Amino acid sequence: MRFEANRLIMLEASRNVAKVAPTGSHSDVINGVLVESNEDTGEVYLTATNHEVSIQQKIPASVQESGTMLVNARLLVDMMSKLEGDFVNLSADKPQLLNVHGGKCSYRINCLLSDSYPKPVIPFPEESVIMTGICSLAKRTVFAVSENETKPALQCVQIKLKSNAVHAAACDGMRMMLVRDEAESPNEQEFLLYGRSLKLLASVSQDDDVFEVGDIGNQVVFVRGDMIFAINKMITGDFIDTSFVVKNIKPDYTAVADSDKLKEALGLISVAAMMGEKKEPINIVMSDGEIVMSCNSGYSEAGTSVPAKVTKSTPDTGFLYDVTALVKLFNVVGGKVKIEIDAQGYMLVKTPKEVYLQLPLRPSAASPKPVKQDKGKGGSQSEQGDKKKEPKRAKGAGDVKEVA
Repeated sequence: MRFEANRLIMLEASRNVAKVAPTGSHSDVINGVLVESNEDTGEVYLTATNHEVSIQQKIPASVQESGTMLVNARLLVDMMSKLEGDFVNLSADKPQLLNVHGGKCSYRINCLLSDSYPKPVIPFPEESVIMTGICSLAKRTVFAVSENETKPALQCVQIKLKSNAVHAAACDGMRMMLVRDEAESPNEQEFLLYGRSLKLLASVSQDDDVFEVGDIGNQVVFVRGDMIFAINKMITGDFIDTSFVVKNIKPDYTAVADSDKLKEALGLISVAAMMGEKKEPINIVMSDGEIVMSCNSGYSEAGTSVPAKVTKSTPDTGFLYDVTALVKLFNVVGGKVKIEIDAQGYMLVKTPKEVYLQLPLRPSAASPKPVKQDKGKGGSQSEQGDKKKEPKRAKGAGDVKEVA
């Protein structure tokens, strides 16, 4: 193998594939990046996989000799970032010995046998749809997926492409995020992808990247001009009917407010909520002209308010919510938002492109103190004590007290 490539292009491609290659695997082989040079096409391919997602990135190069080498992913990135000059040369005069040269610096590193690498087979999809805005879509949905590994369906983002629109949904059991973006694809496709895989795809993409997306059975393939990214589909599990859930919530209380001001207020109130040993819920009340937030804990009391156009006020007792979930929501939405709450406290936050559902928290009841039994006597000690503490009264005093 022998080729010369632009160092910065090689660095960017190395960083992308290194994000897919695992770091803690016991197998050195799977921690590597497969580097392939093709003399006929004048191209170099970098490939990595972690058995859940796979990536292959193509870079232009001046190839003098075709060949294949398996290089540790982190080592490849470190070399490309530390070398100087505009171009980098990679060559292998001996099997498993790679020479890397750039500027005034050279490396000679031992590599693994490339034949041992489980190179993924990623066929180009026969039928595909056009999709853009991957980064924005991932940002607005992945935060709401579940971290509970016993519920794999809730660890996923549901994506539907239909009627020139992209519909995405994520839910963790206590909150739900629905997103609708415009798309230039009349064809219909539906995927259920792990949130962490979608986030990984977004990390190696730009929001204006145009992808051809296709279902090849056990994988969903995203094809860009210089990159193929494949995500394994979740085979089992049904996703919740999100539209049905949202449509069955009948709001009783409504307000419109600015998302930036809500974000600022939640940031202030979250300090008090997170101060103790456990996270405290925040109370939200919508009254005339404002949304009032408060939090009371054993360590502090905090309160703030945000101007709002309130159509109908909530009860003075308000409703309790998870402040962390709401902070994450207002980190990804902007502009004016409409907040709707039903009689049970189920909250909908709506923008022109998003609908968010947050379930309320229930007040924690004070746990009763355990009652000790008095050995050898009937009834509890508290009951016996109550009998002993009953004061003596004059005859007829009880009747007088009852009349009073």
